[in-house]
Amino acid sequence: MPAVTQGWHRSPRPAHAFLPVMPRLTHDLIAQAVRPPPPGPAAPQPDEPRLRAEMQVFLHGRDPKLGVWVFAYGALMWNHDAAGPNIVTPARLPGFARRYTLRDVQDRGTPASPGLTLGLEEAPALACPGLLLHLPGPDVEERLWPIWKQEMGPGFYTPHWVEVTMHASRDPGGAPIRALCFVTRPDSPHCCGEKPVREVADCLARSIGPNGAAAAYLLDAADTLRKNGMRDATLESLEAEVAQRLADVRPV
Repeated sequence: MPAVTQGWHRSPRPAHAFLPVMPRLTHDLIAQAVRPPPPGPAAPQPDEPRLRAEMQVFLHGRDPKLGVWVFAYGALMWNHDAAGPNIVTPARLPGFARRYTLRDVQDRGTPASPGLTLGLEEAPALACPGLLLHLPGPDVEERLWPIWKQEMGPGFYTPHWVEVTMHASRDPGGAPIRALCFVTRPDSPHCCGEKPVREVADCLARSIGPNGAAAAYLLDAADTLRKNGMRDATLESLEAEVAQRLADVRPV
């Protein structure tokens, strides 16, 4: 009778057991890996009287009792409490796409070490997911002012009236809603054009300014969309790229 071999029997590992674990972008990872910005001069402050006058001209002729809708696609999606919207709902803007095409020197970057921030550009075959905010009347001008100052202060954008549709979960009929939207100014000195994903990820992984790290802005944008039942493939691809770069950095 043959001898019985004693010992452990190892079953073969599944193929996925040998795949590397991909890092995930989190605020903890960002805090550990992104270094403070280098010292240098601050960005110039916006001309508030001029900005307010431009807002009043833009709103001229509108009945303040009706309020105003605003389409948010960047930081305005989560930073809008000062405007006091009474409705915040997921929506899509046909014919446009968000892209990292703007040089940021005063929010998530500095003049000494510029970052990148999101702009909104025409893309006829696409639709940009975001949030639709309703600012009620009659004090619509005072409600809109903090948004206008935030978006128009850096000189990135120009205001437009656009046709936005609510997410199908909120309005199955998809009736268009006329809303204010801040679109990239192609003649802005901060407009740097579309860059390869690798270059964008490199910049976002290292940039930081008075309002925090550019990687945190990216994470908040992608997370806000996911929480509202929407996705953005470009943002999620950048999340993975930036997470990989930050995971390779020795903690600060």
